[in-house]
Amino acid sequence: MLSMVASIVFGQLRVGTSGSFGATTNVPLVFNVNNVKSGSTGSSSDINVSFGYQALLSSSGANNTAMGYNALQANRNGNYNTATGCSALGCNRDGTGNTAHGMDALSVNVDGGYNSGFGNGALRYNTSGTHNSSLGYWALSNNTSGSYNTAVGFMAGATGSNLSNTTAIGRQAEATSSDQVRIGNNLVGSIGGYAAWSNISDGRIKRNIRADVPGLAFINRLQPVTYNLSFEAIDNLMYSEKQEINDNTFSKELDEREKGVRAAREKQIQTGFVAQDVEKTAKSIGYDFSGVDVDEIGVYSLRYSEFVVPLVKAVQELSAWNDKLQEQNDRMQEQINELKEEVDILKLSPRLSTSSEPITDMPRAILYQNAPNPFSERTVIKFELPDNTANVYIYVFNMQGTLVKQLPINANQSSITINGSELSAGMYLYSLIVNGQEIDTKRMILTR
Repeated sequence: MLSMVASIVFGQLRVGTSGSFGATTNVPLVFNVNNVKSGSTGSSSDINVSFGYQALLSSSGANNTAMGYNALQANRNGNYNTATGCSALGCNRDGTGNTAHGMDALSVNVDGGYNSGFGNGALRYNTSGTHNSSLGYWALSNNTSGSYNTAVGFMAGATGSNLSNTTAIGRQAEATSSDQVRIGNNLVGSIGGYAAWSNISDGRIKRNIRADVPGLAFINRLQPVTYNLSFEAIDNLMYSEKQEINDNTFSKELDEREKGVRAAREKQIQTGFVAQDVEKTAKSIGYDFSGVDVDEIGVYSLRYSEFVVPLVKAVQELSAWNDKLQEQNDRMQEQINELKEEVDILKLSPRLSTSSEPITDMPRAILYQNAPNPFSERTVIKFELPDNTANVYIYVFNMQGTLVKQLPINANQSSITINGSELSAGMYLYSLIVNGQEIDTKRMILTR
């Protein structure tokens, strides 16, 4: 007989012969289990849809969707929320614009809004934080009140519960300070690509530009070192007080591969600087160096690219010094060439010779190079004279060939001292004269 009728109406419920059923008025179709709300189709006046025991149990909010046991169970005034999974957004009361997909995703959120949690336990302990995005098992689970955080990867997130504007990408990647980006965990040994990292450096956004970067004064004080990493120290320094995970499928113990990676990395010799030493060096010369980074929990990092700037300055300073030395070298070479010419002239000059005796008949005498040379205060000229030598002098000439000193020598002398205060700075020639004959001539340089 039922098949002969288009439909049967039980109060406000219509059951059609084709198997369809629904409400006859503008009220949602509600499912109960043991007299507990377990689903609602929503209606044009009640824009909430749920399915699951205690899902959206009691709500005056609108445009909410809950699928799963206790999903959005405590919602009161929250709107535009979507929860899929056991206890997803289960404690939400006034939070708006949240999306939770996965068991316990955003499960204790109370009034945080515009959060997205994808994965079991994603944003698990967030209560009031807003505008957070997490993708991955237990991603950003430690956050409670921080906002504008992003985490992608298994247990990626932040070490603190109230950090903001952090980004953590990769398995167990953890930001330790607000406004920080972290890529990968401490097992990662290489990060790269096919292009260098670019920093925005447009002059139009810079103010108070000053050319006051120290060069050699900073670089020469740095202490390059080699070292080995200690993963035990890293764990102690970076350890975050994460909420306990009730999941027997997850183990905090390292697997054999990870143990091997850590052991190999600890044996690897690293090259670099110690951040605290760099900071101390910069402060010692009054340099506010931007290459040292200290986060909110006191962990030191170095921005090695920042070292390029003082290194460039140091190279510029060395180049300037090199140019100056080259100029001095060129001037000295000119003086040497002039000196050679003067020596040749002096050797041919008759002014030193008052005797017609050939030099080959003279007793053997030796003149040595003065020391030190160049000199500024005094210099010593040594010589050797044969026995019974008489009429011995040291003549000193300037580069114009003018005799500026004539120093008599006793036969028992072997050296004389010339005081720099008695001459002007410059290049001089000195000759050993025995019996009117020039034995030898050498040059000396007086500096100031």
